[in-house]
Amino acid sequence: MVLLVPMLFGIQALYFCAASPPTRKAPTALLSLTCDDTAVEEAADLALRQISADQKEGYILSLYRIFNTRVGGLRPGLPSITGSVFYLILDVVDTECHVLSKKLWKNCRVRFKEASHEKKRSYD
Repeated sequence: MVLLVPMLFGIQALYFCAASPPTRKAPTALLSLTCDDTAVEEAADLALRQISADQKEGYILSLYRIFNTRVGGLRPGLPSITGSVFYLILDVVDTECHVLSKKLWKNCRVRFKEASHEKKRSYD
């Protein structure tokens, strides 16, 4: 029994040393899509809806423009944004709707330039 415990530890040590290291996938290149691409507009819409849903105070943000896009994992020929990672730089402005109203940003009017400060945010 005394020799059984060191033998088991020895077998485990040999097993872990003999295992092959995990293989790494080659990093996928980030594609640059045009800002008026439908997949980019869907991703920006989804991002704004999620940001407004997470806010507890202030006003719902509305899309002013899409400044820059990079996409990773997008499969050519697939119209869906599922399974893709979008790196967007969006210019957004405040709307007249409070975040507690739970309205969509598309259904809200943009606040006047004097009352709204343009905000630049980068989303990963």
